[in-house]
Amino acid sequence: MEGEDTEIDRNMVETINDSLVHMLRNSVDHGIESPEVRKAAGKPETGTVLLRAYHTAGNIVIELHDDGKGLDRTRIFNKAVEKKLVDPEHTLSDSEVFKLIFLPGFSTAEKVTEVSGRGVGLDVVKKNIESIRGRIEINSTPGQNTLFAMRIPLTLAIIDGMLLKVGAQQYLLPTLNVKHAFRPEASALFTVTGKGEMVKLRDK
Repeated sequence: MEGEDTEIDRNMVETINDSLVHMLRNSVDHGIESPEVRKAAGKPETGTVLLRAYHTAGNIVIELHDDGKGLDRTRIFNKAVEKKLVDPEHTLSDSEVFKLIFLPGFSTAEKVTEVSGRGVGLDVVKKNIESIRGRIEINSTPGQNTLFAMRIPLTLAIIDGMLLKVGAQQYLLPTLNVKHAFRPEASALFTVTGKGEMVKLRDK
């Protein structure tokens, strides 16, 4: 694990907890190959699943990375065609094909195991993430790795803002950051050469 000190809104923890558990189980059960298969592929016999969290641009990113067999693009596409979810004539990018695994009832697993089971489906995982205004992205290299990245906002709180205009630009400031708001009288406005308009506030 990396980024254990990353803080997240308590309500979000309750929303994504089951989803994270399901995805971790999937990585272990479907992602990581058996020691024999890994050894034959020139990999270490022991697989690695990395759970990482970090802040970036007002979001929290939670990544789940495994060095397993990756997603089988052809198998996913064929399964989607078989279930009549996509037209066999359609040409889809890797990203579009990978997103098919989030469709309700979609599974390429040949057998149900005790590890991944039939708990929360990936469609529910996606729904849970989107319910907190988040999104989930997938990257995968066949035979090498799979990365699920969940990008969710820092907080579920709705913040009050004050809309203001400076010249032609409009800004939205959180009211928590506004120390003082006032409407100046015409007598408090002055023009100073080279500095433009100024306002007198508290005798300054």
